Amino acid sequence: MTGTRARRGRVSVGVLLGLWLVGGTGWAADSVAVLTELRVGSGEVRVRRSGESDWSVAQPLLALRPGDQIQATGPAQAVVVFVGGDVQTVSAGNSPLAIQPPRGRTGAQSAQVLLGGVIQFLLGQQREARFEPLSVRGPALTPRIVSPRETRLFAGPVTFEWTGPAALRYAVKVTGPQGVVWEQGNLPRQPVPYPASATPLRPGTRYTWALIAPGQSTQEAKFEILSPADADRIRAALDDMSRNATLTAYPATTAAVMRVGLLLREELYADARRALLDGIVAEPGAATYQQLLGYVYERTGLDDLAVLAYEEAGRLSSPKP
Repeated sequence: MTGTRARRGRVSVGVLLGLWLVGGTGWAADSVAVLTELRVGSGEVRVRRSGESDWSVAQPLLALRPGDQIQATGPAQAVVVFVGGDVQTVSAGNSPLAIQPPRGRTGAQSAQVLLGGVIQFLLGQQREARFEPLSVRGPALTPRIVSPRETRLFAGPVTFEWTGPAALRYAVKVTGPQGVVWEQGNLPRQPVPYPASATPLRPGTRYTWALIAPGQSTQEAKFEILSPADADRIRAALDDMSRNATLTAYPATTAAVMRVGLLLREELYADARRALLDGIVAEPGAATYQQLLGYVYERTGLDDLAVLAYEEAGRLSSPKP
């Protein structure tokens, strides 16, 4: 979405001290594999960088270079995807795994290019967060837009979500290039779908929606309905991924991570968030889902929620006492 990549929201609770790419752009450029899954349990997954003697705890979406080693202990497992499309599961039985340059693969060139592009995107997404523990972890006291927020959307049903005191009644107003297209008041704090009877949201158009509550500052967020050409292209890419022989051989969580990576690369943050929340419900221990959820919140200006997700990803990746 135009302008989204450059913005960073202010930290609403004052706890986030900084987020940065691990190793920077140069590290990602030299990398040949990415760690897509971590299942620690009572074991541990560790990494030793090429040329170093010490092992450290591995993190989700860790970018790996030739000569790095991944080691799993006890029941722990990790999944590594190489830029060429190969996948390797690491367990105690085959540890340590030494990362080698990827092999060339055969197959439909378009599918391999698509898959390779998503892998390259994921290679740049591992983040560490410097933060102090959050002092407030209860329900938000200030109304705040959660979704859609600084995102692109497929044409179709749109659902508006926000946080805030349950006792308040809220109003929602959607504005487009021609003015107000829909508004509704006296709403409880619960997701509200854009009604079918309202003015249709037009493809290729950007909208602003406002959340209004008595005695509270008005909140606003933007979203864009994909043009038909972009929507067809992205749907075709998702369909290609579902039929890709390489991807269908991946473990289920890694395949889901790849699909979410495509959504994120296309700035479909609302769809990615929903897919990740569903994935977390199905697999609460998946650290990579939390890592990517933190990325979604960071990109959409919800930095305190990003901290919580990154913190949870780190917790799930760490050895259990």
